[in-house]
Amino acid sequence: MAEQTIVFPGSEDRRRRSGFNRFRRFINNYWLIPLIFCYLQLLTQVIYPADPPLQRLTKGNNAFFKGIPIAYKIASDDFPFTLLGHFYEIGTHALYKSDLLQIPHEDLIAGLSSPEVKNALYRRLIESRSHRVSERGGILSVSHIEGKAVLYFHDIPSLNEGYLAKLRSAQDSPTVFRDLLVSEDAQEILETVGIEKRWSQDTLFLMENMNIPETSRRMAVENFIDMFEALSESRYLLSPYQLKNALGKLPLSERFLGLFHFHNGLNEPPSTVDSQQSMLKRQVVLTVSNEGWTLYDLVKRSASKVDIEIDKQIRLQ
Repeated sequence: MAEQTIVFPGSEDRRRRSGFNRFRRFINNYWLIPLIFCYLQLLTQVIYPADPPLQRLTKGNNAFFKGIPIAYKIASDDFPFTLLGHFYEIGTHALYKSDLLQIPHEDLIAGLSSPEVKNALYRRLIESRSHRVSERGGILSVSHIEGKAVLYFHDIPSLNEGYLAKLRSAQDSPTVFRDLLVSEDAQEILETVGIEKRWSQDTLFLMENMNIPETSRRMAVENFIDMFEALSESRYLLSPYQLKNALGKLPLSERFLGLFHFHNGLNEPPSTVDSQQSMLKRQVVLTVSNEGWTLYDLVKRSASKVDIEIDKQIRLQ
């Protein structure tokens, strides 16, 4: 029996096979792809408001394409604290951007009213000035005990201090030292501290040039470490994972107020970078003054200044 092909009415492909129609059908089938990329470009303008537009696009796109390993690290790093801190940060960021449920500046002043707190912070500022490798800082939280505001300064080691320690330990190992200079994670640290890319490239060229005496190659490494240390003294860098982890460990009785760090100079006001960072998170900057110390409370580039006087006997200790 001969095989017969049954064609149901309306089942035949009546679409035109022209190039334009094929392209139109492709767009119809995959219209979500350009929409996702348009959404990505819009999102980059929201996530990095303190950066220039071109840098916002670059950082946002990189974060998008690296999203899977980033999500894995958030979920796996010191579980569950980094993951909890990630969601906590999202919530606090949304509230900060919309000016909702923010801790008033008056509560911050009230938390500094105790002489014990004033003296303790003054001593920590003096210790920070003798800590030459980096500024000190962390997260600042507030709780209310019996109607009184209590401040908690949770220290977090700076990213640049840890990187400096790695550079020092690797100065006798050219391979490890080279990896530290060219690694992707190190580029943002070097740039933020103030190391120009050509300085790193020049150091790599000198240390890898076998025509140069070994003493000169070693000197190039030592000079780079000294340069990084000199710039690192006045910087405080915090990685996103350090922040999320610290937020995840905050007690339920405490509310996150913002980031704090100590300036090692005398009467040193907030820097331009501090002002820019205050667009993302509230910044509290403390610095030693002639009469004691000064606190700057930066909220979206608006700074409120608090001068704290310290007894002369304590200052002479």
